[in-house]
Amino acid sequence: MVACIGIVLVSSGTVVFAQTPSPYVLGFTLDLTGMRADISMGPRRSAQIKIDEINAAGGINGRQLRAIFYDGESDPVKNVKNVKRIVEVDKAVACMGFAAVDASLASLKTAEDGKTLLISGAPCIVSGRSPQKWLFSTCGDQKVASIPELIKNLLDRGSKKIAYIYIDTAFGALGNAAFKSSCEKLGITPAIIEKYVPSVVDLSPQIAHIQASGADGLLITGNVADTVKVLKTARDHGITYPIVCDYAITGPDFIPLAGKYGEGIVTTGQRAIVAHDLPDTDIQKKVCVELYDKYAKQFGAYNNYAGHGWDQVTLIAAALRKINPKLDPAKEKDLDKIRVDLRDGLENLKGVVGVSGVFNYSETDHLGLAEGCYPALVVRDGKWRLYK
Repeated sequence: MVACIGIVLVSSGTVVFAQTPSPYVLGFTLDLTGMRADISMGPRRSAQIKIDEINAAGGINGRQLRAIFYDGESDPVKNVKNVKRIVEVDKAVACMGFAAVDASLASLKTAEDGKTLLISGAPCIVSGRSPQKWLFSTCGDQKVASIPELIKNLLDRGSKKIAYIYIDTAFGALGNAAFKSSCEKLGITPAIIEKYVPSVVDLSPQIAHIQASGADGLLITGNVADTVKVLKTARDHGITYPIVCDYAITGPDFIPLAGKYGEGIVTTGQRAIVAHDLPDTDIQKKVCVELYDKYAKQFGAYNNYAGHGWDQVTLIAAALRKINPKLDPAKEKDLDKIRVDLRDGLENLKGVVGVSGVFNYSETDHLGLAEGCYPALVVRDGKWRLYK
């Protein structure tokens, strides 16, 4: 990568060459095709919206931001290859995007080898655990953003014996750990815990086990399509008690796919989904309304995952502003210094208001979000609404 050169004619008639500072390259890998495409297009678009906004205001440190987007094809191996290119060929200052836990964790070693931070839009960091040096996230894990809130919702609605069913993936395993931890913390014993493979066709056996357990409340962790399948099977087999679903269902396809089965379903999600319903006292309302309105104006409807791309660029931009502006990302040694300083700067960000919450990163916390960062949402009259 080299600086752009422009020709300038000064009043004396002398021709001088003006250099445009090399941009900060941001490398994204997102699953734009495959089973996770529905949760990747929103972050891709919102990241570009935020980048364009920053560049229009003059960029950062006199430099523009330049985004490079790659398709991870819903395949962790492809995401790893993308990260290798982002680090070694594109010379990006950061690896960004990531729609899934498995893609994030599979790619981390490659980012680490290149001493380049990886900031993910998936819940790949478990709150309370010591963080890995080069890994950050903008997505609250289930321990802070969904499971405790959903269990409390069921308890508030009269459930005393709560059943749990989860998809047998990395995301589901994290949900199961969060469910067990939350139950222990709340002093309750699960009625039963069931799981299913992503390609499941018939969920009748698992639902039968749940019914036999005497449960009077059900929590589901899964992706959009399979969660709808669990939900429909449960209702069609006669389960009438409250059902709540983990936050992955807040994709744009859940409500039309679930139909009548989705009405009244409670989950948690980013505030931007209900941006204009937020009270004026909500510190995140301004940011959420700005993203919602800009996204809807360009693309016709808001995508419920868009907050992750917006937050990633917001956070990287905040950390870049602390970088020595004389360091040139087009020079190898300077790029190495920028990458290290950017990681260190991100780790020290405090009070950054985003869509997922107010971020407070630290040396011991690369998630930076507090419990309850996502509010409870409900499907009411075919739309997402604040539960309270």
